[in-house]
Amino acid sequence: MPRADKKRIRSLLVLVAFGILLAGCSERKPLKIGFVGPLTGRNADLGIAGRDAVMLAVERINDAGGINGRQVQLIIRDDRQDPATAVEVDQELIADGVVVIIGHMTSAMSVAAVPTVNGAQVLMVSPTTSSNELTGLDDHFLRVYPPNSSVARRLAAHARNRLGLKRMAIVYDLANRGHTQGWSSHFRAAFEAMGGRIAVTSTFDSGQRTSFLKLARDIIKQEPDGIFFIANALDTATFCQQLRKLGSRIPVVVSEWSTTDELITHGGSAVEGVSFLQNFDRFSVSRPYLDFKQVYQQRLGREPTFASFFAYEAAQVVFAGLAQSSDPERLKSFIISQGKFSGLQGDFVIDRYGDAERLQLLMVVKNGRFVP
Repeated sequence: MPRADKKRIRSLLVLVAFGILLAGCSERKPLKIGFVGPLTGRNADLGIAGRDAVMLAVERINDAGGINGRQVQLIIRDDRQDPATAVEVDQELIADGVVVIIGHMTSAMSVAAVPTVNGAQVLMVSPTTSSNELTGLDDHFLRVYPPNSSVARRLAAHARNRLGLKRMAIVYDLANRGHTQGWSSHFRAAFEAMGGRIAVTSTFDSGQRTSFLKLARDIIKQEPDGIFFIANALDTATFCQQLRKLGSRIPVVVSEWSTTDELITHGGSAVEGVSFLQNFDRFSVSRPYLDFKQVYQQRLGREPTFASFFAYEAAQVVFAGLAQSSDPERLKSFIISQGKFSGLQGDFVIDRYGDAERLQLLMVVKNGRFVP
């Protein structure tokens, strides 16, 4: 063989070997994923619980060898429950090269953020967004938590048929209207279809200074026989405190948004009897849930809340998708095609539009605990 040909072959082999080496290095680069939620302010209990659960999920997958031999790198951002900040931090994560974002934790922030992830074609998987504004859309937004329309109908049936309420008031927070307005409208429609009546609808903005004493007094004047209060845990607890201080024993029902430990911590005896529908069971004896609960308690020193639960499941859905592909479009397609997922407390479904379907449990606050 001519010497020149041998040189060319050697050069070619060197280039091939170098290319294989680069490919190997590339494969060993960590998979970047983002988490975004409210880590400060009045909704921080939701965001911190979600963040901690995702951190735990990432630690466990990395300890097990990562995904296809690649470690997962978690990048965390605080959306401060502010739409402009939500968009800004999502853009930061996308610019930093994340392949998927787990978040947001409230409907209002997800509604604000979806145009950004759609434009960048980066998948967002929300643990706890229930807004109906995002239902039935073929976009880059998926969730492991069901839309609020079906849950609102069941809660209205509980209020009307089991509690025997006929004339209710609805109070909701405008700062998360993506969640609260949908809940309000669907609950009203269902409750009135069952022969009940919504006597008054009142709103407040948790981003502004609010007198919950005045709000409670104004509601009592309307003489409802029940109240549906849709807000975060701290504001719900504060409202119930003022309601009971005024001597009212009007039954209160709430959405799952307010059912973190903060409700009982700050509400005390004032939230006894508060009822709601929940998509996870704190008393489940499912082996995957008990394993998660034990590790969560050991690692963080407290029990998981519904936000922790769904954030952990969102991370598992993301990991299952990334095991197949880290390309955002293929990642979405795989998750959608999977359809049914094995959760911590049984199977749940993500439909072709990325909306979750689950069973709900009726819960009540009794003796300072959430019980079925």
